[in-house]
Amino acid sequence: MSAKHTGSALTGVAVLFVLLRLLAVSNYEWHTAFALLHTLELDDAPGLFLGTFMADDRISTVLLMVVTPAVFFYFFRTRKDPERPHALPLLALIVLGALMVSHILSYHRWWIAPGAVVIGVVMVLAIRNARWLLKWFAWLLAGTALTVAAIVSTPWVPKERINDKDEVYVFETSPGFLKVLKAQDREFAILRTDEVLKREELADH
Repeated sequence: MSAKHTGSALTGVAVLFVLLRLLAVSNYEWHTAFALLHTLELDDAPGLFLGTFMADDRISTVLLMVVTPAVFFYFFRTRKDPERPHALPLLALIVLGALMVSHILSYHRWWIAPGAVVIGVVMVLAIRNARWLLKWFAWLLAGTALTVAAIVSTPWVPKERINDKDEVYVFETSPGFLKVLKAQDREFAILRTDEVLKREELADH
């Protein structure tokens, strides 16, 4: 695939990812998703992407156990191929390793690391000759990302308690008002800042 077509495909995947996230966090309610769309800015993209995978600890546990050995498998099988980039999967492995350590320390799920090793061994033994997997590896990762975007309903911003009463997700803070999504019924609301006397970030998402 040419660089031009690759760039177009990545752009399409990114747009679809954002759209699916908006729909998922709004419980697939069109008007709420449309309202949330207008809270996004270009520099929100990294937080939206990473926040998607960190918001739900159950999803992140599964992803770390599967994606980490999958990336290692890809790196191991293509490390001697001069036509494939080596720096990107190696960097991804370092980041995934750091995320796994943080996840284990935060949730005390020590079995994640052994589980990832077992899955990696199974991959190497079961699909070591599957060249189609290497060819379509990037698309499989993209498909996984889009699936996660579509099913994770937890927003990519922390949950807060407003005035010791309402639990909300604050999507935009502007002079004079806050744009929030209520945690209970996923209703979009705009609050005046003079109405907000106290904001408390909650540990759970």
